[in-house]
Amino acid sequence: MNSIDKLISLANVRGSLDLRCQFQGDWALEHEQEALGKAPYHVVLSGECRVELPDGQRLSMRAGDVLLLPSGAAHVLHSPGKDVAPTPPKRISAGVLPIHRIGGMSADLDMLCGCFHFNRTSLLFASLPEYLLIPSGVFPADGPLPSLVDMLRGEADGDQIGARFLLDALSQGLFTLILRAYLVSHGQDIGTLALLSDKRLGPAWQAMLANPAHEWTIQNLAEIACMSRASFMRTFVRVAGVSPWVLLTQVRMELAFSLLSHSHLGLKDIALQVGYQSQAAFSKKFKEVYGAPPGRVRREI
Repeated sequence: MNSIDKLISLANVRGSLDLRCQFQGDWALEHEQEALGKAPYHVVLSGECRVELPDGQRLSMRAGDVLLLPSGAAHVLHSPGKDVAPTPPKRISAGVLPIHRIGGMSADLDMLCGCFHFNRTSLLFASLPEYLLIPSGVFPADGPLPSLVDMLRGEADGDQIGARFLLDALSQGLFTLILRAYLVSHGQDIGTLALLSDKRLGPAWQAMLANPAHEWTIQNLAEIACMSRASFMRTFVRVAGVSPWVLLTQVRMELAFSLLSHSHLGLKDIALQVGYQSQAAFSKKFKEVYGAPPGRVRREI
């Protein structure tokens, strides 16, 4: 498992395709700020629209474009024509996905909308910008991302057995392809992802991700990076924005949350697996990060 795979796994990403939007004429639709741990996405199947972000920035989307909002930012979707007041759509229950419709049956815009659910303390999502817009022309038409969008459309159009489950499973894969497309076009130069592309810091950060329970010291991390202790600390904080111990604690807590969610291990065993010899020390740190002790979080998951 490479380091990006590890960050995706720790984020515990789950996808859901929630509805289909079919809009006609001049329209606008508001989307409020999502709760922490939810990242909405939009896939334009046909037509075009504009997206207005809280800072006033406007994005244009056309057929085949995919937009992801990692922090769940509030946004307004607009028709490409004149600006109008937001209009609540009519909800139609038909087929696999509910349809939100504005105007008549002959839609100018046809779009799939869903959400990625993730560990709210995810280092990966915290490293991503406010939005990731993947234009349809960036990759070949027969590439994996356009092919997956075609599969989503096919399942949404039909009413096959297991379509609902398959749509959610495909949307989970969609996240990885969006991330891959973004990193290919922009590079790993954002947040803690910048550590992975740094020739000296990268190996040390990768070692921490691969074995977060290890008793890491500045000395052995600096040796992996082939740097002095002082130079390693100074450079790490400059690139990452925080110390190695802050990131290591976040990785350990993400791993602990995953183990609480997907294993039957006791709290003592989880504490050991994430690098804490004391269950009490582990529980205290976990509560600081998630706002509740690990036992309660496990019951609420």
